[in-house]
Amino acid sequence: MNPGAGDAERGQSRHSPVASRLEPHDEIDPSTLKRGLRTLTVEVVFSSSCDAILIGTIMTAFALYLGARPAQVGILTAVAFWAQLLQGPGVLLIERLRARKRIAVVAILVSAIAPIALVALAFADASRPARFGLVGAVALYCGASAFAGCAWSAWTRDLVPDEARNRFTARRTRLALLAGVIVSLLAAGVLDMAARGRETGAMVYAGLFALAFAARMLSAATLARAPEPAMPPPARPARLHELLREPLRDPRFRPLIRFTASWQFAVNLAQPFFTVFLLKQLGFGVTFVMLLTIVSQLANIWSLKRWGPLSDRYGAKSVLNAAAPTYVVCIAAMIGASQLGATWVGAAYLILLHVLMGVAGAGVTLGSGVVALGLSPAGAAAPYLSLNALISSFAGGLAPVLGGLGAEFFEARRLGLVVEWAGPVVRGDLVGVHLRGWDFYFLFAALIGLYALHRLTLVPAEGELRGGQMMQQILAQARARFSRPPSVGGADPPEEPAEELLAAEMAGPPRSVPR
Repeated sequence: MNPGAGDAERGQSRHSPVASRLEPHDEIDPSTLKRGLRTLTVEVVFSSSCDAILIGTIMTAFALYLGARPAQVGILTAVAFWAQLLQGPGVLLIERLRARKRIAVVAILVSAIAPIALVALAFADASRPARFGLVGAVALYCGASAFAGCAWSAWTRDLVPDEARNRFTARRTRLALLAGVIVSLLAAGVLDMAARGRETGAMVYAGLFALAFAARMLSAATLARAPEPAMPPPARPARLHELLREPLRDPRFRPLIRFTASWQFAVNLAQPFFTVFLLKQLGFGVTFVMLLTIVSQLANIWSLKRWGPLSDRYGAKSVLNAAAPTYVVCIAAMIGASQLGATWVGAAYLILLHVLMGVAGAGVTLGSGVVALGLSPAGAAAPYLSLNALISSFAGGLAPVLGGLGAEFFEARRLGLVVEWAGPVVRGDLVGVHLRGWDFYFLFAALIGLYALHRLTLVPAEGELRGGQMMQQILAQARARFSRPPSVGGADPPEEPAEELLAAEMAGPPRSVPR
């Protein structure tokens, strides 16, 4: 064997444009960092557009189009969660190859096979093989995305400085939600056409899945342009169980794992079935369901611009303390929609409820993500973030499976609570609440959510505000916002972009960032 063969091959790899673009950087200068952060910001538009089609309301509607029952919808949701368990092997792959960008880009390319398969399934009959194919396509997409997400999280943990992570995360999340709104608007305009016939429905869904494929390919191409800081050499060969055991030994990280698991179980006992509840139990149309999705996403976008500075000033845990209880209340309040039915009052109630859920959901997403990053050590974040994702994925996947299996049981049950007034002149019911079908799941989810809120109180954080204190700060800022004189043009000063903040941090003198 020629000893110089390996060096020659490595030299060829270094001179390959594609291979060199995927290589880590030993040093990243401020201008490269600025371009990289801008690239990561653009990339989220493509990945979120694909996710909006392949995960969520559109995919649930497609499953129902193929004749899926509630139990099969639950399994479909569980597959999306349980595929994230592959983040465990993903951590091992990262530690072995130590090339996080390469893993992320290749995994995204593999996941792009799924929308191609779904284009073919759009022309299939509503049969069991088609539904099995749907589950397989979703499993492939989510499984490959798990490897990509694991690598991306560890990569950006070392790329984005701590001082601006909150703003950077909020900006990416806002753009992701904006992309989801645009896709939802497109879907809302065409999904009702799918009910006109199988041929029209096949064309509608095939077009959406082709759009998802194009977005996924653009995601891979854009992500390949961002820089990756090189990982430090490992002290010794890594083993998966040793890597994942380290976060469990960390007394600061264990409470977050317990909260995340209980929270994911509570939310996903109810949330995956919102679409089924609105379409089947209440009788609303697909267009109105998509409208609710858009309303929630718009509320997300609007509120993230408010949650980000609040997180910077008071801490991400304080944001969680305010947003999580609000979301639990919203889940329980879904029971009120079944009392009002498919009326204009019920529609207005659902719109208001989805606005609140969008605002609270944005706070939970931002707060929990930043808290997890903050509790993970620099340079070794992958095992911490992946274990947190593994446990939350298992709990989040178990909930819809149990929910789907029990759907037919609760569909045949009713529970009524009536407050009656009887007098010499007036006699009748004052208040009546009747639970049926999915109402039981909303009640159970809210009760489990209360336990999750208890686990949240045990997550360590410095200088946190309790939920009531945080709400007081929010209301105080809102009063100050409306009482101060308007700025020129009636607009608020623009928020400083995350990439500009980072460039100033790298090139200029130190500046304080409020916590």
